[in-house]
Amino acid sequence: MLMDPSLILPYLWVLVVLVFLEGLLAADNAIVMAVMVKHLPPEQRKKALFYGLLGAFVFRFLALFLISIIANFWFIQAAGAVYLILYVNQKSMAVL
Repeated sequence: MLMDPSLILPYLWVLVVLVFLEGLLAADNAIVMAVMVKHLPPEQRKKALFYGLLGAFVFRFLALFLISIIANFWFIQAAGAVYLILYVNQKSMAVL
């Protein structure tokens, strides 16, 4: 039994954006790590790059996992809503 593609299509752009952002973050991590390890000897440089990029990768997935859990609590959602209301109110007052 195949799923109707029209159910998936509206969320496809979310996946595309997430993949794009992950690519940007990976490139940013690689540039920062390269700058940080350029003074090391070549053998240590390889290890530092490997463990640094692995750590960034693992941390990113752990953070996404924790955010997906934390975002389900009603008080976190309420705090986010209050923050957004105050933020929009502040910005709208600045325009006036």
